[in-house]
Amino acid sequence: MAIGNLHLSIRQSFKPIFIKSLFKSPTVKFAVSNTFFKNNDSSFNFTRSFGSTGTHNNSMNTANQIDWDTKFKTVNAIEVEPQYDGPKFDDRIITKEFIEEMIEHFKNQKKIHKKYAYQVRQFYDFINIFKINGVPSETNMYLFNGDFIDRGLYGFEVILTLFAYKWLYPKSFYLTRGNHEHINVAKNYGFEKEVNTKYSEIMFEYFAETFETLPLANLINEKILVVHGGLSNRDITLDDIKNIYRFKGYVPANSLMEYLLWSDPRKKHGCDIGKRGGIGIGFGPDITENFLKRNNLDLLIRSHEAKKEGYEIEHNGKCITIFSAPNYCGIYKNKGAMINITSDLKLTFKTFDAVTYPKQHEY
Repeated sequence: MAIGNLHLSIRQSFKPIFIKSLFKSPTVKFAVSNTFFKNNDSSFNFTRSFGSTGTHNNSMNTANQIDWDTKFKTVNAIEVEPQYDGPKFDDRIITKEFIEEMIEHFKNQKKIHKKYAYQVRQFYDFINIFKINGVPSETNMYLFNGDFIDRGLYGFEVILTLFAYKWLYPKSFYLTRGNHEHINVAKNYGFEKEVNTKYSEIMFEYFAETFETLPLANLINEKILVVHGGLSNRDITLDDIKNIYRFKGYVPANSLMEYLLWSDPRKKHGCDIGKRGGIGIGFGPDITENFLKRNNLDLLIRSHEAKKEGYEIEHNGKCITIFSAPNYCGIYKNKGAMINITSDLKLTFKTFDAVTYPKQHEY
């Protein structure tokens, strides 16, 4: 089955590009961001992410509830059996060599030891992106835009590789939360079963906690906003997105958080009920234009929908859907796509077909 969880691919090159993953929350171990960025220039800069703890009571904050130091000490104490012949790393310091060996292990349909899986946290189309555009590095910058799981048989391998690269390159590798990075959706669409089968229920709980730390939006050079889903039916600002309290086990109905994760563009002006069973909204060209003007932005890039050519430009060129999963779910026959963005914000698109992959049993 073709990978179904890489929806946005963006490649950066030439002069510096500034990416802000916008949130106000404290830094956590796995604060990671389905946008896909690449930078061939070594002089890239910092990132922030949208979505914060807001003014809520800290006792409600999942990030504060997670005792990462204790969990890491417990995980670090797990014994690795002598017969284990897979990738290893020591002292909680991940290496490029570990990730490369881990990817080869996954390609051979082998598991890595649970000790390393806990510490890090589908697949063939995903690694084909790195084959096309080069592996991540400190000078080769990536940003993926959500829905890393629940589409195909290798969601675990995909998200584990993403988290490993985020850990290795925290200032040049970014992830955005998609609507599937949510405990209930992950349970309903197969990721929980996949993780429980390959590892354990405890491993899935770690993922569920980590999903809540993912940022909800990214800002490129103060001019391009990237979210997984879409916009709101209210006159929102970037500060409204920053102030979202995202550390919770649910997405409130009719909330800005829901709209960022679930909404889709439509051709008519105005807003309407979302086409996904009433979740999210459909937002028209006027909504996009007004939002961009209000926030001094030029462009909205989002994902969330398969497109025949891998991408679609709508709303008078102001809203782009980018979808990096070729042959979505093995039946759509669509291309995957990436966006190349230069420092002066010129965009070009690259499309690609699905690759072959080994057969594997369903979970």
